Amino acid sequence: MYRGSRLAASFLLFLTGSAVTALAAFVVPSAIGPHGPWLVAVAAFAFGIAHFTALAGVAGGRRWGRDLAVTLAQAGGGMSIAMIVALALGANPAVPAGSAGSDVATTAGVAAWMAGLYALLGVAAGRVRFTGWSRRSAWWPAPLLRVEVS
Repeated sequence: MYRGSRLAASFLLFLTGSAVTALAAFVVPSAIGPHGPWLVAVAAFAFGIAHFTALAGVAGGRRWGRDLAVTLAQAGGGMSIAMIVALALGANPAVPAGSAGSDVATTAGVAAWMAGLYALLGVAAGRVRFTGWSRRSAWWPAPLLRVEVS
């Protein structure tokens, strides 16, 4: 088992979940406008809540929490990369059309930051193992005391 993987995955799930929930609560409703598709805002908020669900699963040592965390890392990283590509093509999906103050640099920075966080989350959550301690190789030091739980 890799030491600290559950802690790192839990911390990164908290960070990304907080950011996604804040974006879903404040940015998405203004980006879609008053007559836009509110299903997008509801889906974004549900995506943020799924981070905290995965956090509870990973912190509790559940396999489904690890699987959900890896899935969220893949989906979130894909959406962040899609936003970076959209910005490179000249669209700013986070700002409503016709808005005067479209700050592309800020949106690109948030998208790149989230892509990095999701990459770290995918690595940390992917390294979480629930099978107990095992030797990685012959030269890896063996534990001095083995405790058997019956």
